[in-house]
Amino acid sequence: MKIKFESTDLTSDKIEVIIKSQSRSARVEKLLNYLQKFEKKQSDNIPIKADDRVLIIKSTELIMVEVNQNELSFFTETQLIKSVGKLKDIRLRLNLPNFIQISRFAIINMNYLQSIESGFSGTLVARLKGNVKTTVSRRYVPIIKQYLNL
Repeated sequence: MKIKFESTDLTSDKIEVIIKSQSRSARVEKLLNYLQKFEKKQSDNIPIKADDRVLIIKSTELIMVEVNQNELSFFTETQLIKSVGKLKDIRLRLNLPNFIQISRFAIINMNYLQSIESGFSGTLVARLKGNVKTTVSRRYVPIIKQYLNL
């Protein structure tokens, strides 16, 4: 990747980024997504409505979010929190590069990933810290490989 800076007559609070590539590859998409997220305000706290209260957890403590029908399970270092909602809504709230969707049912914090292993009948299993594990869809393997630079 070639990176170049040019001084221009834009106002002091404006930045223009131009990406040049032969095609709009997965690598280009990843860079575009990163740049779009760059300007958005990131909150370290994630509010979760559970039962009759709202719990606040730090995104750095979140290991995985899993969905079963409309029941969300938030796995942290110290607890399992159950809530109701859609995984796609959580994906939008977890707008951080270390959170990767690994199946239609799970998003993991890559900082907690310990290994990916073969499971029964050709499936893949992600093992995370805290003895947490989940199935990885083969469709999402290229995204994981790209994150890990494999």
